Parts: sequence; C-alpha cells; structure tokens
Amino acid sequence: MPEIHVEHLVKSFGTNRVLDDVSFTVRDKEFLTLLGPSGCGKTTTLMSIAGFQSPERGAIRCGDDTFFDADARIDSPAEHRNLGVVFQSYAIWPHLTVAGNVAFPLKVRRQGKQAIRSRVAEVLEFVEMGAYADRYPYQLSGGQQQRVALARALAYSPGVLLLDEPFSNLDAKLRERSRTWLKQLQHSLGLTTVFVTHDQNEAMAMSDRIVVMDQGRILRSGTPEKVYGEPADRRVAEFVGQCNFLTGIVRTGPGGKHLLLTPEFPDGIVVRGRRDGADGSPATVAVRPEDIVFTDTAGDGPEPTILDTSYLGDHYQSRVSVGGLELIVHSRTRPGGDTSHVRIPPAVATFVD
Repeated sequence: MPEIHVEHLVKSFGTNRVLDDVSFTVRDKEFLTLLGPSGCGKTTTLMSIAGFQSPERGAIRCGDDTFFDADARIDSPAEHRNLGVVFQSYAIWPHLTVAGNVAFPLKVRRQGKQAIRSRVAEVLEFVEMGAYADRYPYQLSGGQQQRVALARALAYSPGVLLLDEPFSNLDAKLRERSRTWLKQLQHSLGLTTVFVTHDQNEAMAMSDRIVVMDQGRILRSGTPEKVYGEPADRRVAEFVGQCNFLTGIVRTGPGGKHLLLTPEFPDGIVVRGRRDGADGSPATVAVRPEDIVFTDTAGDGPEPTILDTSYLGDHYQSRVSVGGLELIVHSRTRPGGDTSHVRIPPAVATFVD
C-alpha cells in the first residue's frame, strides 16, 4: 500500500483559515489518526486528501501519484484517486439493498456482472455481512449500516482507507466492539488508513500514530504513548486525557536534572526531559492523575485535604487540595482520611510551555 504525503496545506473559508501549513506523512500500512476538537481542521484535511476539498496551497501525494499540487495546478477528481471513504453519516443509499450498495462503485467502474457478484460476496464476508446481502438499510442496525459503508469503500480494493468519525452514531458498547473489529480488519488487510475523530479513547486504542490538531495547526505527532506521556503543549495535555498543571521556578538539581519548585512542593519536582532557560525561570509542567501517589509516610510529600472521592470501577478519582492548588489523583484504593500525603515521583512531570 502507498504512503501519503501531505505538504504545507493551507485552506480558508472566507476569512477563517481552517488549515494553516499542515504537513505529515502516513506510512505504508499505518493507522494514523487526526485527533482534535470540533473545528480544528481534521475533517477538512481528510476531505482534501479524498478530493472533496481543494486547498489554496500545498500538495498531496499518494505513492507515485500526485493528487494535488497548487503550484503545478494539479487537482485530481475524487473518483480518480482510488481511495475508500467512509463518511460520518455512512451515506448508504436507502433504495438499494446491501449488495446493491456495495456493487455501486464497481458498476461505476464498468466491471463485469460476474466480477461484481464475486467481489460483493467476498467483501461482505470480510465485514461479516454476507447473510444480509438482500436486506435494505432500514432493516439494519446502526452498526450493520456502518459495515455496509465500509464494505462499499473496500469493494474496489482502494490503496488507502479514509474514515471520518465512523463510530459517532453508535452507542458506547457497540462503538467499543466496532473499534476492535475495525482495527483487526485493517491489520489483516494491510490498509494504509487515515482516521478522523474527536474521541481521545478511540485515538489511543486504535492508532499506530496520532496527529493532534487545533485551530488548523498540528500541535503534536507521535505514538499514543508519546502523545499521552509527553504532550509537549498544554493544549495537547488538556485534550488528551486528564492532567494537572503546576507552575513554578526551574532549578538545576543533582545530575543536571530539572527541578520545578512550587509553593506546594518546595523541595522540587523532578521533571522529565530538557528545557532551555536559565535557573530561576518560570515554567509549567503537566502531571497525569495516575502518576500522583498517596503515601502515609510523613515528609514524603505535602498533606492534602481530600475534597471528594468517586469510584470509577477500575480506580478511585479524588479531588484534593494542596495549599491553594487543586489536584486530581487516581488510585487503586480509596485514600484514607486526611492523614495521607501526596507525592509526585521523579520524571513523571513533563514541561508543557
């Protein structure tokens, strides 16, 4: 399967610039997710790759093919790009059966009747819908309609699969099952895939790599582990999971490590990674709730006031106050009264400014 190269895309709607110098590469057989809040530019990026939007500047290449190049005035129509697209609304035709929907793109490409029948049967088996070939969309559940839309996108063996929030119309349990099933299908077929979502859990569960976007720009790109553990930008840390933010003064500690000194943690928090700037400069770090530890050892950290605790199945979530700072802490056991201390272990905090 081909790589996709997106280079310096710029796109505006009126005075609103929705893509502002967007560049990334989707590797062969990779599952890449464009993640961000509504209006961040992720769907516009996907539609530009698909050929349904034309940027003002930049280029889009897929393998040896150039889909779009503003300087060279190349803009291939969507039907010539050999891409499979699944829309958020599924966009399956209500007057056609399941088999008719899947066969439609093959008929457009003027394939023979026998070849169409054979390919439709094959693809419906891929998506576990072979028994529903003669049904109409109104006779299907939301999850089944989603699979029909996916089968139609796969029918003509596209080089790349593009998915625009395909799970948004499903309930939570079905969404979880569909994520697992789609990831297994993508892996077994070896499809280069670009997936758009605003759901951080979907992105974390399914992606080989995540591109986080906001206001038309890429804020962070990397594996789920990198994006979550080293967000590098406060907006990324806020959007991907829960986070605590602490602001203080940076000092150089033993071994050249950075320490963040705050009124609540005057002995300093050992921060992961490097940061330019002289001793005494202000900085902000992010700490995930699960990385903060309750301890009963006096002197191992400040003593918090526990404001409230909620049981969330696999962990307890506590809201605690340390001085004037409020923190969210996740723990496997319920914290014991007001005698616990809170500790931020070395190298779990990361700079986000």
